[in-house]
Amino acid sequence: MSESAITTRGLRRWFGQVRAVDGLDLEVPRGSVFGFVGPNGAGKTTTIKMLLGLVAPQAGEGAVLGRDIRRESLSIRTRVGYVPEIEGLYRGMRVRELIAFTRRLRPAWDDAAVDRYLAMFGLPLHRRVGHLSRGMRSQLALILALGGRPDLLILDEPTTGLDPIRRQEFLGTVLREVCDRGQTVFMSSHILSEVERVADHIGIMVEGRLAASGSLDDMKAMGRRVWVRFEADLPSEALRLPGVRRVERGPDGYAITILGNAEEALARLRAIPHCALEVAGMSLDDIFREFAGPKGGTAAGEGVAAAAAPAGGGAAPAAAEGSAGRADRYTGPRGGGQR
Repeated sequence: MSESAITTRGLRRWFGQVRAVDGLDLEVPRGSVFGFVGPNGAGKTTTIKMLLGLVAPQAGEGAVLGRDIRRESLSIRTRVGYVPEIEGLYRGMRVRELIAFTRRLRPAWDDAAVDRYLAMFGLPLHRRVGHLSRGMRSQLALILALGGRPDLLILDEPTTGLDPIRRQEFLGTVLREVCDRGQTVFMSSHILSEVERVADHIGIMVEGRLAASGSLDDMKAMGRRVWVRFEADLPSEALRLPGVRRVERGPDGYAITILGNAEEALARLRAIPHCALEVAGMSLDDIFREFAGPKGGTAAGEGVAAAAAPAGGGAAPAAAEGSAGRADRYTGPRGGGQR
């Protein structure tokens, strides 16, 4: 457990009939910037609140910085800087008053760093917190979280409400601090571009479960799109290859989406008699959409889904057309990542 900043096993939390978090197994390496991504309602905020002892888990276990989330939540919070999705700053205080108040709660407070952040963001010390813009309050929350020199920084949708320039400044500050201090950052977001900019590890949360997790490079390498023209009609074994999630018929062949076990699936796909085969990678956004997008697909006999031809070759995609008694679009089982 000393190797990980965060560890959970079978963590669960329900609200009535809603499975907010359902059997979460999570590992966050120390010193990493971990992007915890998923659509709204996936369970990200509930997970964070359980890690900090703000919501009690109904099953499972977890540890943050080697401390048990049930028995040692107070100790955890003294070593963690937390920027919640909805900031709860004291709006009646002036900025300088809130900083002084927070300083008394944090033994390792770094005045020099706080002064540097204040100058960078240009926050007015005399203004009451309630009179700041949403973006300024987000910046102030980050300053207060970093001022205590935490071992772990937890950010829950931290750039909500920030304009593009302030968002870049915010993420740049986080990245510099991590590089300078070797801190661990756990950042939840549904904005893939900002996570990809700063994270070196990714976890994808879908409907309360961890659909996939790994280093950024490994996550990008897990997906492939293959354009293939078989010598005969679509072989049934192509639908049973490991990691195949979607098969779509185009005008000159088939587009096959593979997620997980990509190299094994490609090797077996190449062994099937074919006339042409092209392979392309998938972006992190593409992979996220495969896990978090709508379930299901076109059933057998319901029609043909047109597939785009590969770059640099092939004909343009044809319009969807009827198909009698044959599955021209196949959507594999959801999953393929860690659970």
